[in-house]
Amino acid sequence: MSTYNAFRRKVLRQVGAIAGATACATSWRSALAAPPALAMGLLRNPVAGLVSLGEHKGWFKEAGVDLQTVLFVGAGGPKVLQAMGGGSIALGSVSATAALLALAGRAVPLRIVSIATDPAPLFVLQSGPEIASVRDLAGKRVATTAGTGLQYFLVRALTKYGMSLTDVEFVNLPAGDAQSAFLAKRVEAVVPSLAGAAYIRTLRKDTRDLFTRSMFAQPPGSVSRFDDYDVFVAPASVVAANAPALRAFLAAYHGKCVPYLHNPATQSDAVAEVTRYVNAEQKTPTDELAMRSQLLDSGFFDLGQAKAIMTSAEFRAGLDDQVRFLMSTKQLAGRIDLDGVIATELFG
Repeated sequence: MSTYNAFRRKVLRQVGAIAGATACATSWRSALAAPPALAMGLLRNPVAGLVSLGEHKGWFKEAGVDLQTVLFVGAGGPKVLQAMGGGSIALGSVSATAALLALAGRAVPLRIVSIATDPAPLFVLQSGPEIASVRDLAGKRVATTAGTGLQYFLVRALTKYGMSLTDVEFVNLPAGDAQSAFLAKRVEAVVPSLAGAAYIRTLRKDTRDLFTRSMFAQPPGSVSRFDDYDVFVAPASVVAANAPALRAFLAAYHGKCVPYLHNPATQSDAVAEVTRYVNAEQKTPTDELAMRSQLLDSGFFDLGQAKAIMTSAEFRAGLDDQVRFLMSTKQLAGRIDLDGVIATELFG
């Protein structure tokens, strides 16, 4: 009996070893077959809505990447960048302003891998009817969120009229709170979020669009254009180690998601999907008509267009201008070396 049991144990050990080896081989083959994983941080905005649409359509997997999205509800770009610095996500969409602040803080060595969207055409400085011009804001309370493209827009608008933030009573509030303060008439003017501008017009009928992006091309002052792209960013280490996954993501986003939005045959479906996504858990829900305007008035680019922007002198000049703005508002202690920050090599 003892001999039999010893023989039995030996056979079971051999069977177990074979099973283990088979499992390892299967796991190894699966790992080889599976597309590379890419964890991406998202805010609940139109860019995230397009990414979500692409996930549901299976376009990212088709392109060769297993996209794993992490939603930052109610958080801004800094929270996404903080998570990126901690290593929990590898890719995110933030404003160029937030990306430059992160670079300046040396929290994580970032690279800009593409253009998510161009929301600048929708930026607006809104006021009550008693404010007739930007100059009338002197000494008045103006609210928006510090360290964002919205504040950058405000500073550039003031600069056109020979003013600065010190000429107004700047009130630093999260976008939703800034909009509520304006609606309650606790501040005289606001630079709201993109969706917030339409929301304000609906609820406060006497709202004046005091300054819009198109007015940068008109006197007085400088007539240089205003740019503040939302960009896709990744740590330099991710760009170096996971370039195939990033290329696959860009191929699907610019090659599938964006054309789906622009194609007249699929545009209505795209707008409806993005509206549903953005409205989930939103304090200030929007409708398809407002979202259509927001999506189509912003810039969303195909792969060729994104590459053309990323490699242009104007894009680099726009980043340089933002660096100067951040230095002038004491948010940067010194210049940022932008050489090598723009990762154009991912476009092939």
